[in-house]
Amino acid sequence: MNKFKNFFILKFFLVFILIPNFNNAKEILIYADSISYDDEDNIIARGNAKIFQDDKLILSDLIIINKIDNKIILPAKFTLKDEENNYFEGENGYFFKNLEFGEFENPKIKLNDGSRLIGKKLKRNGKIDIISKGVYTPCNSRIKIGNFICPTWQLEGEKILHDNDNLFLYQKHSKMRVLNTPVFYIPYIVTPSPLRKERKSGFLTPSIAFNFFDTKTSQSTSLPYYFNIDIDKELLFTPMINYGGGVDSSQRFIFDYNQILSGGNLKTDLTFDSNFENKNNNKWLSDASLITNYNKNINEKYKVKIDSAFQTSKNYIQITKPNDELSYTNSLSTNFNLEGFNLRKLDDQLNISLNFYQTNQENEDNKLIPTVLPKIKYFSGYHNQYGSISNSNFEFYNIFREKSTVVHAKKQQKFSHKYNIKREILKFNSKISLDAEVYNQIFNTENKLISDDNYKTGSYYRFFPIVGISSETPFRLKNYKSNLTFKPSIHVVVTPSISNSNKLSNEDATNNDFSLNNIYVLNRYSGNDKMDNSKRITFGLSTYSESFNTNLYQSYEFTNNSNFHREQGNDYYLSDLLGSIEYFKTNDITYNFRYDVNESYLKKQYVSLNSATKYGEINLSYLDENSKTNNLITKDTETINYSFLSKKFSKFSKISFGGLYDLKEEINKEYSIRYSYFDECFGININFDRKSYKEDNLKPQDILTLMFSFKNIGSYKSTNLAVSENDKQDIEWEKINADYEKFEKN
Repeated sequence: MNKFKNFFILKFFLVFILIPNFNNAKEILIYADSISYDDEDNIIARGNAKIFQDDKLILSDLIIINKIDNKIILPAKFTLKDEENNYFEGENGYFFKNLEFGEFENPKIKLNDGSRLIGKKLKRNGKIDIISKGVYTPCNSRIKIGNFICPTWQLEGEKILHDNDNLFLYQKHSKMRVLNTPVFYIPYIVTPSPLRKERKSGFLTPSIAFNFFDTKTSQSTSLPYYFNIDIDKELLFTPMINYGGGVDSSQRFIFDYNQILSGGNLKTDLTFDSNFENKNNNKWLSDASLITNYNKNINEKYKVKIDSAFQTSKNYIQITKPNDELSYTNSLSTNFNLEGFNLRKLDDQLNISLNFYQTNQENEDNKLIPTVLPKIKYFSGYHNQYGSISNSNFEFYNIFREKSTVVHAKKQQKFSHKYNIKREILKFNSKISLDAEVYNQIFNTENKLISDDNYKTGSYYRFFPIVGISSETPFRLKNYKSNLTFKPSIHVVVTPSISNSNKLSNEDATNNDFSLNNIYVLNRYSGNDKMDNSKRITFGLSTYSESFNTNLYQSYEFTNNSNFHREQGNDYYLSDLLGSIEYFKTNDITYNFRYDVNESYLKKQYVSLNSATKYGEINLSYLDENSKTNNLITKDTETINYSFLSKKFSKFSKISFGGLYDLKEEINKEYSIRYSYFDECFGININFDRKSYKEDNLKPQDILTLMFSFKNIGSYKSTNLAVSENDKQDIEWEKINADYEKFEKN
């Protein structure tokens, strides 16, 4: 018993050896089942041997410490955990001092983000790990191909250098394999280390595009370089060089600058094309564009926003940045906005804007595009007095063009004051609302077209009050099982009935619509250049519960010359009937309609269904729109929109499709089919879009886009793979940043 006790004590006390001075290295602790010394005074630890040094740990069945050569010798398989929780496995190796210098064979490295590096041999030199015959992959998943199990993708390099200090991966003679199939080779590649949390300057992955046109081949190469200017500033510089194909060489330079400001941000995109190698061109700059976005909180009350877009020729932004929203607008603009809050009281607001426009469509005339210099709006905030709520809105604008349009003056200034007062009374189980708007406006107009070659210039004053009173009385039926609530309402509006003058240019009352959204609004125009001169009574009934809601409204005009009423297609005193039905318990179902009671036909109906099923989300909508003039149908539209977005299946996959079908023309005008796969390290998107046209001379437009995404590397996207023979020169692969949120997090 005493013999066993002595052995037990010996084991647990001898395995804990403190070596305070290992050639001036930090202290290390050694644990093992047995520890002994050989003839050369080397420490030999056998059986479950462990070495601790600060936050570093080595595990092996055999560890030899050579005090003369200052080596930790690891002849058997071992595991090393560093202070960053990265794990290294290997065999037949050694380390010096603080485990920062050494060599070992058959390295297997698992970084703390799950990425892995393996190779034939590893040499550590301080913060640099050099791996011979190395393979890198961030993939945890495995795919079995025949008898071979491989990750989704991997990079193989003759030499892989992992810089643990600057956090970059340098690879020499690198080859990428996807599903164990070689896809490309590059002599030298630098990628960010998976351990990198901070931004670093350096080259990003280059991209090479090959464009084929008949027997000619052209290429383009981009070499992006990232500048980490400061903690709040960054610049991405991307030069693109085009060559071959029997055309003059050209270059494109892209500068993408981003800066975080105190209380805002600044973003600038500069793109310009050049022809340095074109001997027949006297100017080096051929085209350019500059897009700037600036947001800044000046102080606790004011903030400024500046957006600008300039281009040297029409359509340049559409060509160079097809995914930018500016490519789809009629005019580029430069906007300056100054907003202020809580200037005199808590809820007042000030907005000052300057707007300049530039057309980007070939058939548009810049001389007709307006300049707004300035536009000022001030909202006084709400005032409560004697049970009423009131507010004031002040507005001034100065709008001018180089020449008049058919409907707009050459110049127009407006000063407008709108005073609104509202009072609500709860009485007789009803809510009675008294509402009034009073407008005082001064216009100064130059060259407003009245009729053929008849232009008017002058100053005009307009005083326009609108008064409304409304009442609504909700109730429920007695002994009715459901909690269904009925709410009848009535709204009476009185105005001076003064028709809008054609001497004034309508600059802000656009996108008007007769709908349930504005049925109870006093001035139903979206702006106040035009005024709603309607004397009318509006009546309606709403019915609702927790899962059900219906609305039915109609108005009657007392004014012969009601501008808004006539402009919105109401040809009689009694307006069209507006209604809606909504059901939102298990599925969201909505039905809206506009019915002409005088001509007895549906002018417009819209049905939508949104359903979340166990397979995915379904969205369906149906639109039917008609209009008549002298019993002849002048507008006849009937379309179906449909879309489906699946839930994930097979763990990482999703599919979706959608489209627009024209029932009148019997043609699927547009549809798309999309598939996506995103696991923890690899993603693929396949998108097919088609746009069809009824005209025989217009062929369907097909766009097939294929994008591969590699974690820590980037994404590669084709511009268009479904093109005709004559359009093959437009095929290219575009290097873009990967969306890391899409990768599956395990």
